Amino acid sequence: MKEVNLKGTPINGLVEFVMKELTPQQYQDVLAKIPPEQQKYFSGHMLAHELVPVSIVNKFTEYSADVKKEPLKLFARRAGRHGAEIGLKTVYKFILLVLSIDAVLRKAPLMWTRVYDGGVINVESGVGKATISVTEFPSHPAVCGRITGWFEVIGERAGAKDMRLVHDSCAAEGGKVCRWSFSWKP
Repeated sequence: MKEVNLKGTPINGLVEFVMKELTPQQYQDVLAKIPPEQQKYFSGHMLAHELVPVSIVNKFTEYSADVKKEPLKLFARRAGRHGAEIGLKTVYKFILLVLSIDAVLRKAPLMWTRVYDGGVINVESGVGKATISVTEFPSHPAVCGRITGWFEVIGERAGAKDMRLVHDSCAAEGGKVCRWSFSWKP
């Protein structure tokens, strides 16, 4: 499978989250586990267009969760929520104010390309429900957790009432694809 890259802005959000969660010494311990030539990605100063392999970002997330002594998927989900909160303070803030949750989810493939340079995202939606599937993407509990956190915040900010989100199929855990199922009160 082709290496998929993540753009710089979400990585900066992840670094901000990790630096809030860990002590300075714990953060240095995480960086010490990363090869020196890759440590530059986690300075918090990546440019928006810069790309980093998702596999490296997953390792950073994994090491951070381990140092924090928190389950990886939970830590990654919280990191994804934090990153979404940061991202939604820009132009996306206004999109979420004017579009319905259904319309926002249908825009997910476009939003995906603003973050990742690979993977195929498919959205199926209906009244009060939607499913997002991701294929041709290097699944890992860290990236799936971060994506889940993003999706949660997007649904909440788009005004979905009583939204429920389940990552009901994960390629990292033996599923054929990664799939998230959304439901809300229409």
